[in-house]
Amino acid sequence: MKKKRKPNYKLRRTIAKIIIALLIIVPLVIIFKTKIINAPLYIKYHKNTEVLNALFDSKFTREEVKEFMPKLKEKGINSYTDDYIISLSNKGYKPSTIEYILLNFKMGDTKYLINTKYDEDVEKMIVNKLFDYSKYDRYINARSDDEDIDRTILRVTLDIDKDNYTDTVEIEDPNSLTTFINKHRYVNEDYVPDDLVDMSDDYANNYYGQLQLRSEAYEQFKKMVDDANKEDLEIYADTTYRSFKSQKSIYNNYVYENGYDKASLYAARAGFSEHELGTAIDISNGYLIEKGDPEYNWLMQYAYKYGFIFRYTEDNIDLTGYAAEPWHIRYVGVEVATKMHKENLTFEEYWIKYEYKKEAK
Repeated sequence: MKKKRKPNYKLRRTIAKIIIALLIIVPLVIIFKTKIINAPLYIKYHKNTEVLNALFDSKFTREEVKEFMPKLKEKGINSYTDDYIISLSNKGYKPSTIEYILLNFKMGDTKYLINTKYDEDVEKMIVNKLFDYSKYDRYINARSDDEDIDRTILRVTLDIDKDNYTDTVEIEDPNSLTTFINKHRYVNEDYVPDDLVDMSDDYANNYYGQLQLRSEAYEQFKKMVDDANKEDLEIYADTTYRSFKSQKSIYNNYVYENGYDKASLYAARAGFSEHELGTAIDISNGYLIEKGDPEYNWLMQYAYKYGFIFRYTEDNIDLTGYAAEPWHIRYVGVEVATKMHKENLTFEEYWIKYEYKKEAK
């Protein structure tokens, strides 16, 4: 008869201990999973555990937290920050939006968002790089029902939502080829470009007086016209540089004959016209060039290669405040015109994207 084996009580006790340990450890791992995985962050920011908890609870990724915490610490983490994070997250705001709010908003503005109903349009505004909370009411008032939020913000940034010729700013560097002038930005009445040159009759209609253009713009215009002539197209400069005095006379006559409202669409006050920069040209083929003319079609395809752009088109009336002028071109330089062409930007969009922030500094 086989001898009965004695139970291995030691092994059983060991297994039991392991099971008990697992029953304790596994729930703890599950509960503290985030802290365990992100231990280095919790060690580094051990004084800001609540903030870290709130960020991870609000679906911030580890990389987002790593980038965000130094910025938040530099601004000054306060005891309310974790509540703000959770509250904004519960409202429906995305991590990127929450980060922007905490870094850029005043406490009162943040509380306002927390205490108001979530609005998807507001979130779209907030994440726009041009968003300025101080202009929030202007965004709301300026936006039409079918307008894209980003377009509204762009218009407000350009001050197009304001009454014409109010809150005006004098342009500091009118000699720049990318000078941006509109109904809120003007050049001093004494400004005259110092490199104006007379245009020959081969390229300009000098019948009513000698036309002038800035030298670089003129050289590029001649190249463009010569190449257009090879295609049996005729292009002449009909109007170019105007002095402050000349622009004042034109505008006042337009107001007298057509009234202020119509004048605001088709003419600029003295100081506010691109023609005073010496880089704008009203072009002609015997008559002012219109959309659909062979010359217009050719220029639409090739003008940027010579540094010229169409300034006032049907697509950007809401940004310029002027009616479309198919005959009005502007020299901005080959590099800028090419960039605008490749990125399909209006001049307003180009200026905001590449020049506005530099000027604001």
